[in-house]
Amino acid sequence: MEKTMTVCSNCSSLNNVDTNKALEKSATCGKCGSDLKMHSLVSEVNGQDLQRILDNAKKPVIVDFWASWCGPCKMYGPEFEKASILNKQAIFLKVNTEENQRLSQELGIRGIPATIVFKNGKEYRRQAGALEASMIGKLIK
Repeated sequence: MEKTMTVCSNCSSLNNVDTNKALEKSATCGKCGSDLKMHSLVSEVNGQDLQRILDNAKKPVIVDFWASWCGPCKMYGPEFEKASILNKQAIFLKVNTEENQRLSQELGIRGIPATIVFKNGKEYRRQAGALEASMIGKLIK
């Protein structure tokens, strides 16, 4: 059984989520029982949540840094979600750069969309610009 990770928007608990339940939109928080908000196998996190997941992840974490006003980001979103389904061996997260400006500065995000792959809690690879779903999986290898 494949798992991914997310943080509950209601109680802030870290959750290991069965990917099948996430895809069926039936994943709930193990602590408070709230529905976990995921798009395909992608969840949105803030800087603190990202760090908690990086500290606990046993597989690569792929993060899309985006903003609501960014046209290429809007085009990239569905491809990123598609990639999450094709690459269950990784955890897929999104960070809104408008809401997380400090984190974006700390990580040196200069343009969006930007994708960063983390392995063992450390940055492994970075790619600027929108990608097709098939290319995202190649960033992990």
